[in-house]
Amino acid sequence: MKALKLAIIFLFLPLLVCADNQPWQIFKSTHFLIYYKNAKESQLNELAVRAEEYYNKITDDLGFNRFNFWTWDNRARIYLFDNQKEYVAETGDPNWSAGRAEVDRKLIQTFITARGFLDNVLPHEMAHIVFREMVGFNNPAIPLWLEEGVASYQEQKIYFAKADLANRMKQGNFISFDELNRMESAGLRAQDEVGLFYAESFSLVKYLIAEFGKDRFVLFCQNLRDRRDLTRALALTYSFKDLKDFESSWRKYIL
Repeated sequence: MKALKLAIIFLFLPLLVCADNQPWQIFKSTHFLIYYKNAKESQLNELAVRAEEYYNKITDDLGFNRFNFWTWDNRARIYLFDNQKEYVAETGDPNWSAGRAEVDRKLIQTFITARGFLDNVLPHEMAHIVFREMVGFNNPAIPLWLEEGVASYQEQKIYFAKADLANRMKQGNFISFDELNRMESAGLRAQDEVGLFYAESFSLVKYLIAEFGKDRFVLFCQNLRDRRDLTRALALTYSFKDLKDFESSWRKYIL
């Protein structure tokens, strides 16, 4: 592993460029271009090594390991702002956001002091891009909960223990699957609702992978890509009759 890290770091070549009339420097690795202004070299080294490790894991999890992509001119870009103020001003994201991805541009934006960036934000945003490259950028069959659930599954944190979700379900203090399936990112502003939304989204994806295996989930993604229909993809892959059957099975798993 030590030799691999040295080999990766050896590829990093600092280069001064300009973006939006502001000076940026670039750190290069095999699959990433990291744009930064005042980050320390040690921070850039760690970011690049972790990004490469996540790249290998996520592409393997989603069945992309057989393809050689994100190289040379096709590398993903990571913009590392110096602080949250600059990040929010540039992106317009709410204050609770620690990172974002523009999947069609293969671009990730975050800031140096973002809490949990290396463990959570980075794999989360990378998973958004890899997942969309697999199922299609303009695929109407992908609800927000599935996209965020896939991204959250790659993080190193636990959103809610299964027992916590079970208690919420028993008390009726949770987001129904019907409502969850209709939710869009523009409506996620309240902190409590955001946390519960991500917890349930994570739980749904974890349920599919834990109960039926990674290979079946890869097939599910392929069916989503080819059929462009969520209900049809669930039926073909897991034999759920409809979304209510899927919800019922998931609730039994939680309870």
